[in-house]
Amino acid sequence: MSGEPLADGAPRRGGSLRGAGPMRRGDALADLGFTEVPTTQDGGADTMRPGALRGAARGRNLDGLAHTLFLRLSPVIAAVVLATQVVIAWVNYGDQIRIEGGRAQMMADMTARALARPGWTGDHASQLQALALDPAFRFALLRDAAGGVVGRLGEEPRGRSFERIQVSAEVEPGPAAQPAGSLTLVLSAEGLRANAEKQIVMVLGASLALILAFALSLRLAVGRHVLAPLRRLLAAMGEVEHKRWVTVDLAGRRRPSREIADISAAFNRMVEGLKSGDEARHLLAELERTHARLAEANGLVMESLGYARRIQQAVLPGPAALSGAGLEVAVLWEPLHVVGGDYYWIEEIDGLGIVVVADCTGHGVPGAFLTLIVATALDRILHDQGLRRPDAILAALDGVVRARLRQELQQETSVPDGSDDGLDCGICVVDRANGVVHFAGAGLALTVLADGGTTRIKGRRHGLGYRRTGREEPIAAVEIPLRGSPTFFLMTDGVSDQMGGASRRLLGHRGVAEILGRHQDMPLPSQVAALEAALAVHRGAEPRRDDMALVAFRPGVE
Repeated sequence: MSGEPLADGAPRRGGSLRGAGPMRRGDALADLGFTEVPTTQDGGADTMRPGALRGAARGRNLDGLAHTLFLRLSPVIAAVVLATQVVIAWVNYGDQIRIEGGRAQMMADMTARALARPGWTGDHASQLQALALDPAFRFALLRDAAGGVVGRLGEEPRGRSFERIQVSAEVEPGPAAQPAGSLTLVLSAEGLRANAEKQIVMVLGASLALILAFALSLRLAVGRHVLAPLRRLLAAMGEVEHKRWVTVDLAGRRRPSREIADISAAFNRMVEGLKSGDEARHLLAELERTHARLAEANGLVMESLGYARRIQQAVLPGPAALSGAGLEVAVLWEPLHVVGGDYYWIEEIDGLGIVVVADCTGHGVPGAFLTLIVATALDRILHDQGLRRPDAILAALDGVVRARLRQELQQETSVPDGSDDGLDCGICVVDRANGVVHFAGAGLALTVLADGGTTRIKGRRHGLGYRRTGREEPIAAVEIPLRGSPTFFLMTDGVSDQMGGASRRLLGHRGVAEILGRHQDMPLPSQVAALEAALAVHRGAEPRRDDMALVAFRPGVE
């Protein structure tokens, strides 16, 4: 087995199914043939590559495990059982020897008392013959007080002493008399030995039966509580190797032992973790693919929007368009997104300066499309129809936009989801020859800065191009004399609708007028730049909410 070495040199069970920690010598699972499963440090695809769990999933033949347990445990059990039975047999044999010795001593004592009478030396044959009736009798010797042999019966035994039982008794004619002789009795112990040998044979048979019964019980118990759960565990490992996230059933009829149940529970937790990690990797890979597709699509969209911005900027005129009319002009145009719905137009026609600012519905691409409709309509109105009055231009623009968006058709057919788009617009026609500025507005106002004061001239409240309601006000033009070198500002509501400040309130037209008033002595480009900077300061961290368009012009009088 292998593992990363620790500081003390012990192999580490890194990444194995048996947990972390240094491997110990004599590990039970290691002795049974289970091997470590190396994994990569990052826990990536190598963890479950084909064969990653093969060493652990195959392991050793589980039938061989039972055989090994039997071979290792049976000798120990047999030795213990045999030693126990031998000790028991030896103790029983010793007890029988003592009992038989006591019986022999009792026979000798009774015979000696029977012989203790006058003239016993000549009359003893019947007593000795009585002793010979015992099956274990081998030899009897009767001596007088001088040690002479009075009588004997049987053959004096020879051989090993443990094969016979020998006792003696004194022949005493009376209680106070001196011993008149002695009787020696020898009994055979072969019967006891035969019984002991028979008992040993029975012990061996019982031990063998006990060992076989234990082996069968052990095999059944190991098979039920160890091998069957291990087979389920190894089968689950084989499935997990192929990323089929199978867990081990810990319930059922063949419940595992506590240790294997703990291992199986740890395996189930590992499988759940691997399953979650694999699902997370799949989700992450899918997310990365989706992100790549979105990035590609976003790149195409941004590329298209960049091209659309160049087109929209090409449609817009430059500040130098009114330079021939003797007007100082400054422009602020900043869409909320790449393109926007705010539009302006400045042009000199027939000695008149035309200034148009429009705020189309929406912002972004939809608003930009509307600005193209407005630009085309203005070109036809100013050059094909030759209109010069601002109120007439607005009225004509209202009709063209309404027709282009088919507002009248949708109103007649009552289309529920039809377009109701339009624009707010303000137009100034600068007539330097007569010293007046003609203004007309539909939803937009004109701010005039003159003589240190600010005046806001409102136009019609309703915008242009929307569906008719019958409550629209007529478009009227206003004449403003050119006295005192006034400065005019046409702007969309995106300039004034700026959220910010300490109280997070809208700046409003009054706030814009105050900013313009503080910088009225500056050149127009500097004044517009100061306004843009002040708007950014007012917003702070708040984002802009709409497109911004502002045209400032300062005419002179001929």
